[in-house]
Amino acid sequence: MPRFRYASEIGLLAVVLVWGVNFAIIKVPLEVAPPYTVNLLRFVVSLAVLGALHVRDTRRRGVAAWATFGVGPWSVVGLGILGILVYQAGFILGIDRVSSGMGALLIATSPAWTAVTAHVLKLERLLTLGWVGFGVSLAGVGLVIAGNPGAEAAEAFGGQASGVALMLAAAMAWGVYTTLSRPLLARGASPLGLTFWGIVVSFPGLVLLAAPELGSVDWGLFGAAEVWALLFSGGLSTGIAYAIWNTSVLEVGSSRTAAVSNLVPFIGVVAGVVIQDDRVTVLQMVGGALIIAGVVVVRRRGIGPVQPGTAPAPPTAPLRRQGSPVSP
Repeated sequence: MPRFRYASEIGLLAVVLVWGVNFAIIKVPLEVAPPYTVNLLRFVVSLAVLGALHVRDTRRRGVAAWATFGVGPWSVVGLGILGILVYQAGFILGIDRVSSGMGALLIATSPAWTAVTAHVLKLERLLTLGWVGFGVSLAGVGLVIAGNPGAEAAEAFGGQASGVALMLAAAMAWGVYTTLSRPLLARGASPLGLTFWGIVVSFPGLVLLAAPELGSVDWGLFGAAEVWALLFSGGLSTGIAYAIWNTSVLEVGSSRTAAVSNLVPFIGVVAGVVIQDDRVTVLQMVGGALIIAGVVVVRRRGIGPVQPGTAPAPPTAPLRRQGSPVSP
């Protein structure tokens, strides 16, 4: 194997580790500040890091920094609001109310929602095995919720209902975002440009959501751990890691990157146990295995081309070959 492939695969594993650990890391500042404030602070860091990476990328390719808008300005704006403002609002509110491990497992359903969205929009066709995989993932979600430590099944479904609903809504939002971004990517938009400008157009919304909270924040509670957590989540998880991921997709292939991404929820559960002292039950482990198994079935065997006579799909590769990250 060439040396650059080794470097890419090591980088890919590092990204998966960062994204998995982030589910536990982001809860550190959430212990001293409200959710929207934490979201705003980490995206200040993300904006700076991704802005620098985007400028570097556009100079390397010899295009204008705003070239992304050339594929459809309103589409870029709409996708940015969906993928950053809506997804991240659901994520930060949800992870504030559920454990790190449960959050990681619920977000892991995103590829299944991507496939269902593509089926509904007639961009792809979900085969029988795809529907089976989707059902298996949903069954796994039920077991993860029912296995909530220290609670009866009925209480588990009710006690963290809002957090679970928000995390699943975030997973769905990311699935829709991934599907709708494909035509723009096919027309020449760069993934890095879509993400950076998505943050730019969503930033006023992030500020508006955080504004009512800012007056009640006790900034004196922010210590080194909270600052480092924000730098990790904003600069590394949604910044540098994203650039490394896209490079890995190009060099080692999207199929391999998609397969390795299945490690994210597992690392998220382990990080929750180590960093946040989460408790994980056998039922939740079984549920997590079902979620991942269902997603693998959908990705590997559950997607087919659109049947003749239906709306034509845009000229893009099938979803199962796309190594789209789910960056928390």
